[in-house]
Amino acid sequence: MIKRFLILFSIVCLCLGCSISSQLVLDDLTPRQIVRVAVLDDVKEFSLKVKGPFSVLDFSKNLVLIEDEGLVASIVRAKDTDIQIGNNYYDAYHLRITPYYDASIYVNGLRFRGRVDIVLNKDDLLTVVNVISLEKYIKGVLYREISDRWPLEAIKAQAVAARTYAVYIKERSKDQSYDLRSDIYSQVYGGKNAERYRTNLAVDRTKGLILKYNGMVLPAYYHATCAGKTEDAKLLWDHDIAPLRGVTCNFCKKSPHYFWKRNVQLKDIQDKLNENGYDLWLIEEIQVVDRNESGRINILKIVTRDNKEIIISGKDFRQIIGPNLIKSNNYVVDMQGYYVDFLGKGWGHGVGLCQWGANFMARDSYRFDKILGYYYPGAKMVEYK
Repeated sequence: MIKRFLILFSIVCLCLGCSISSQLVLDDLTPRQIVRVAVLDDVKEFSLKVKGPFSVLDFSKNLVLIEDEGLVASIVRAKDTDIQIGNNYYDAYHLRITPYYDASIYVNGLRFRGRVDIVLNKDDLLTVVNVISLEKYIKGVLYREISDRWPLEAIKAQAVAARTYAVYIKERSKDQSYDLRSDIYSQVYGGKNAERYRTNLAVDRTKGLILKYNGMVLPAYYHATCAGKTEDAKLLWDHDIAPLRGVTCNFCKKSPHYFWKRNVQLKDIQDKLNENGYDLWLIEEIQVVDRNESGRINILKIVTRDNKEIIISGKDFRQIIGPNLIKSNNYVVDMQGYYVDFLGKGWGHGVGLCQWGANFMARDSYRFDKILGYYYPGAKMVEYK
C-alpha cells in the first residue's frame, strides 16, 4: 500500500512540476546544515508514534527494513540485542525513522521534525536522536530560551547566538553519536511543540547568520541576567578571547532576576556535597574566600563543627547545590543557625549575551546586530552555509 501511495504522490509531484527528492525530509540539505540532538539518553523505554508514511532503516547496513503508512503509539525498548517497537523486533543497534513528506514523529508525546535515530547502547539502554536541519532546530530552541513576547530585535539576537553556539558544538562532536543535548547542558530544545510565530520569524529573518572571531566560530554563550557585568569566560572554561572577556552592562537593572534570595538548610547542603564525594558532618560556616573582578565568587571555604575545612570553587558549589537554587555566583552568605541565606544578583554563569539586557536594549531601539556587538565585542557576523 505504501508503495502505491509513493507512486501516486510521484505522479502528483510531476504534474505540479516538483521533485520527489525535494519532499523527502532533509534530502536537500548538506551535512553542515544538519544537527543531531539527543532528546532522550540512556532510557529503558519510550513511546513512539508516526502520523503519516515512514520507513525504518537499519542505519549500520543502510538497509530499509519496513515502509508503512503510519505507526500508532507504541512502546520502544531494548530486548536482548534487538530493538523492539511495539510487537516488532529488529536485529539492529541503530535504527533510523524517516517520515515521508508531511508525516510527523512523536517521542513521548512531543512532536519532532526531521528524522529520529534510535541507538542501542550498553546495558540495554536507548538513546533517541532527532536529526534535523539547523534552522528548524533553532526554531525548537528559541521559545524555551527566551520570551516570544520580547521585542523582535532581542529575539533575533538570541537566534544568532543560539545558532552560533549550536554550530560551535557541532564542529566538536563529529565522532560522537549526537551533537547536542535537549536540556540545559546544551540548549533547551522542545521540537515542533516549542515553536511560536514570533520566534520562528526571528529565525527566518536571521537565517544562516552566526558569529565568528578571527575566522573561528565563536562559543556564543548566553545567560538570563548578568546584574551589572558579564563574566570573563576564561574563569569558567578554556576561552581567553576578546568577545568573551566581559563587558559592563547597565541594561538589565529592571530584570526580575537582578536580585534574589534563597534560604537553605545546612543539612541539605551537607547531603548534596557528600553525594558528590565530600565527607562532611555538621556544617557550621560557609565563607567567601575570593571573588573575581565581576564580583562573582571564585573560592568558598566550608567549616564543620569538628573543625574540618574544605575549599571548593564557586562554580562547583553552585553546580552541586543546584544552578536554579543558587542562581548565580554573585552572592553574599548570611549564616542563620541551621540555615543559611544566599543574597545574590543575576541568573546564570554570566558569560556572553545577557538576555534581559538584550531585551531592554531592544526596547531602547537597538538593532540585533548592535546588541550582539555589545555583548560579543570584536565578533563578526557572517553567513553559515
